[in-house]
Amino acid sequence: MAEVKDDADGAWLLIENHCPICAAAAACTNLCAGELQVFREVLGDEASVERIDHILAGARRCAYRVAPRPKSQEPAPA
Repeated sequence: MAEVKDDADGAWLLIENHCPICAAAAACTNLCAGELQVFREVLGDEASVERIDHILAGARRCAYRVAPRPKSQEPAPA
């Protein structure tokens, strides 16, 4: 089951306590990279998304930290 928790500094933690594709992800790590990329694309340039826990790296869950990106860190328009 996935859940979202507030982090102390105003960020959010997206926590995935169960991975339905863990066996497939172990064989193809691009699945995990793709998940991170989807989160980044969906949340856009105004948010910073980083994986802080990863089941395939030995953690008990996968978790992502989502934080508002300070205006000075937003990428310049193309």
